[in-house]
Amino acid sequence: MRGLSAALLSLIAAGSLQAAERGPWSEVQPDAIRSHVEFLAADLLEGRATASRGYDIAAAYVTSQFRQAGLQPAGDDKSYLQKVPLLEATPVLPGSSAELVRGNDTYTFEYGTHYLPSADFSSASSTLSAPMMFAGFGISAPELDYNDFENIDVKGRIAVIFSGAPAKFPNEKRAYYSWEERKLSTLVDRGAVGVITIDSTADTKRTPWERRVAMSWIPQMRWLDETGQPQNAFPALKLRFRFNHDAAAQLFETAQSNFPTALAASEEGTPQGFELPGMMTLSATTGLRKTESANVVGMLPGSDPQLKNEYVVITAHLDHLGRGTAVNGDAVYNGAHDNAVGIGVMLEIARALYASNAKPRRSVIFAAVTAEEKGLLGSDFLARQYQTQEKKLVANINVDMPLTFTPVFDFVALGAQHSTLGTAARQAVAAQGYRLSADAAPEQVKFIRSDQFSFIRRGIPALVLSAGYQPRNPSVDLDELRRTYLATHYHQPSDDLMLPIDYPTAADLARIDLRIALSVANAPGAPRWTNGDFFAEKFYTVK
Repeated sequence: MRGLSAALLSLIAAGSLQAAERGPWSEVQPDAIRSHVEFLAADLLEGRATASRGYDIAAAYVTSQFRQAGLQPAGDDKSYLQKVPLLEATPVLPGSSAELVRGNDTYTFEYGTHYLPSADFSSASSTLSAPMMFAGFGISAPELDYNDFENIDVKGRIAVIFSGAPAKFPNEKRAYYSWEERKLSTLVDRGAVGVITIDSTADTKRTPWERRVAMSWIPQMRWLDETGQPQNAFPALKLRFRFNHDAAAQLFETAQSNFPTALAASEEGTPQGFELPGMMTLSATTGLRKTESANVVGMLPGSDPQLKNEYVVITAHLDHLGRGTAVNGDAVYNGAHDNAVGIGVMLEIARALYASNAKPRRSVIFAAVTAEEKGLLGSDFLARQYQTQEKKLVANINVDMPLTFTPVFDFVALGAQHSTLGTAARQAVAAQGYRLSADAAPEQVKFIRSDQFSFIRRGIPALVLSAGYQPRNPSVDLDELRRTYLATHYHQPSDDLMLPIDYPTAADLARIDLRIALSVANAPGAPRWTNGDFFAEKFYTVK
């Protein structure tokens, strides 16, 4: 009897501990995430391209799931859909050209072989003739004592710049100064009339020229403001082209430094700028079409009378690339990892909150956003609308391509070091039995390449979590799985349901994100930026 009583006491104690550990995260089900992914990544949805029939089917599906999860409509006109007006721009390839006249010589460059034109959102047909000025990375960073423009003037010229930023820059500064919008704004402010971008060595390795050409069929987009003007289109830069290294070598011929020397100096982080002799003529024809797509937005209202008017926003992008150039006979770019898994995780977070009858103090907004693949457009539109409406967004938790290939011991939280969200992330990861690892590839500046950056740039702390680097099965080469995915399947038709997806790991990601969301939603104070944080200094304004 005495032994039995001890055993019963042990069971009771264990049960009490288990009960204490239970919470809304206990409701998360891996098979629910699997069901979402298998539908969203099916060929039926034709790759969920922004403003396509397949995307609209996906949006209708997410709407039904939000309704089942008890979320209130938070879109337009008491619906779940927030319409995003868009301008689609498609380069018309036969209508583009690039020609350099230098002295008595004329050099004609070939589309695809040497250059790719960017779409012109201001005109269906454009031609620009101007001298060129090489401007290094196109960066002026006074706090790093770095200025590519110190000895040059790009006014009235086509600026020729490298993509990215010096490898010697600290991670967050390299991310910020790699941001294309930052670079183009700088060039506009300095009077440039066009830009030719040349991939840095790091960007060439990540996205070889052949891959850029293969993906050049994808239309470009900008969202339209209330006056019908495309945002972040930079009309002062009349044309923007991208040249490969072979063509770039021709531009630097007879200049004060040749192309290999300039490329090597960029890798060393040396500011540089000098004239490129000759007159460049660029021409482009663009097909322009107004269209629209929709964010799907639902809200769980907060329970606290004061805090319910503060919002935690959980996002995942619903779009992918649609139908395009066939690869091995497959023309549907399904986007299973990118980002059906992310949507599945977000939907399961919403369902788990509803199933557990959780009542967070702050309101929680769930947004399946459109046009991420077009430049974070849906999330940018949403964040801007909320800013205009003076809604107080206190945090963003984004779920994008978490790459849950196999069970792991760790997760990565991009953005953890920038705010007190990092503390919430570390606690949530540990509570779920995992470790938090640092980003192993900061040179890829992933922090500015997904929807969390739409919130960061408006001064709102944000995080995006993904699976880590330490597989639980030592026979699994997780590094090779990642490399293969990024080199072979990312933005390809083969990102489909045939790839490995570990749904229990995806479910643990949902549990961790849910723990973070509830921690933020129930805390007495809103998340705070880390003292002296670079992004806070650039974007945050005390209100």
